[in-house]
Amino acid sequence: MELEANINQYLSSLSLQHFAGIELVTELQQKHLSRYAFSSINAMYGERLLLDPLPLFSRLVTNKQGGYCFEHNKVAFLALQQLGFTVRPVLARVMLNGSSSNPRSHRMTLLNLDGERYLVDVGFGVKSPRVPININQALTIQGRQTYQVQKTADTVKVTLLEEGEAPLTLYHVDLAEVFESDCEVAHFYSHQHPEAAFVNNLVVSRITDCHRYLLRNQSYFEWHECDGSVTETKVESFAQLEQLVKETFLLETPRAVLKSVYDKVLTRAANKPVER
Repeated sequence: MELEANINQYLSSLSLQHFAGIELVTELQQKHLSRYAFSSINAMYGERLLLDPLPLFSRLVTNKQGGYCFEHNKVAFLALQQLGFTVRPVLARVMLNGSSSNPRSHRMTLLNLDGERYLVDVGFGVKSPRVPININQALTIQGRQTYQVQKTADTVKVTLLEEGEAPLTLYHVDLAEVFESDCEVAHFYSHQHPEAAFVNNLVVSRITDCHRYLLRNQSYFEWHECDGSVTETKVESFAQLEQLVKETFLLETPRAVLKSVYDKVLTRAANKPVER
């Protein structure tokens, strides 16, 4: 009953207007991305981030702490499941660095609906699609973004195509059956291993209808997708970071936690080898 109440709190926070079908899923995905920021703050701080539903909803929804794929996509998965959709988790290899040997370290949701299958992803940071990706269609178009799907019997490759940009492969999705225990293993590595990306880099993002906001270590970016412009700002003080986290990313991070993370960012920047 407590889990049901937490899911209902989450759904109520999204103020959903659709009541069924792919329109409901799309609205949930878009409003989640706009309201609940992607964040590596807790992972970088060193928190053990339990994926048990009750602490998960408390951290992400009630306390507005943000999170990354294993947190965001489990919340969305449980909500879609409670709404009566046929869903299951899947794991993917993130391909943003171009390496084909990356581990399966990204969780998303596979939705079966009206004879079609969709990838629903609310936890891929600033590159998260705003709409479910139909894996039975070669292309999914949403605004300035076009997502190309290349499918085999066992995998799906999703590539972002944008005018004026080189094709960017987002992930290779493994369609095999996945258990929560599989997600726990990948999640543990992603937020506890000393060399994991989110343990070593501050990454915060939020996506609205016309904007994609990204904070990466000491750089802050805004993509104004309605007019195609991009701005970049250097984060030069803790006060500036604190304001961004609260006002742009809508997070309520404890000040001591954020200060510890900011100090780690500065230390890593100071120790970074100079490129020649």
